[in-house]
Amino acid sequence: MSAQQLADECARLGHPALQRTVISNMENGRRRDVSVADVLVLAAALEVAPAALIFPAGYAAEVERLPGRTAAPLEAVDWFAGAEAEENSALALMRRHRDLERRIRGVYRRIWEQGIAEQRYGVELEDAEAEAGREMARELTDQLHELREEMTGRGLELPPLPGLDGPKQN
Repeated sequence: MSAQQLADECARLGHPALQRTVISNMENGRRRDVSVADVLVLAAALEVAPAALIFPAGYAAEVERLPGRTAAPLEAVDWFAGAEAEENSALALMRRHRDLERRIRGVYRRIWEQGIAEQRYGVELEDAEAEAGREMARELTDQLHELREEMTGRGLELPPLPGLDGPKQN
């Protein structure tokens, strides 16, 4: 992609300040300061993760994570993304929420697929197997409700749960 093509794509994404000359100055080191918005738009235009522009994993053995502090690029990316966030931080709670939601949806998907297989192919599930799936879904849903209560108590914005919202099942 040429500098002009990149500038055009940045403008299309809503950031016309990243003109060809600005991009050329970044590439040549004449412009050292880059805003967060610049990084995000450039990453979107180049179809890469923003962290890949900041810490070039796979292209350098070490990067400067902080002034005077080096790290392996992937370690720097993990630090930047909050992979090592404190267990009770908002970021860690949001990740736990997302993971529970995904697990619940996966269990429901498997239950649904098993029901389809029963209807189409006459494959009968053992009652114990079907009940184990339902019990897992209930346990995960209870964990999700408890987590949401904790998040609400901490004043965090709760993510929506399309298809999973509703009263707590006992």
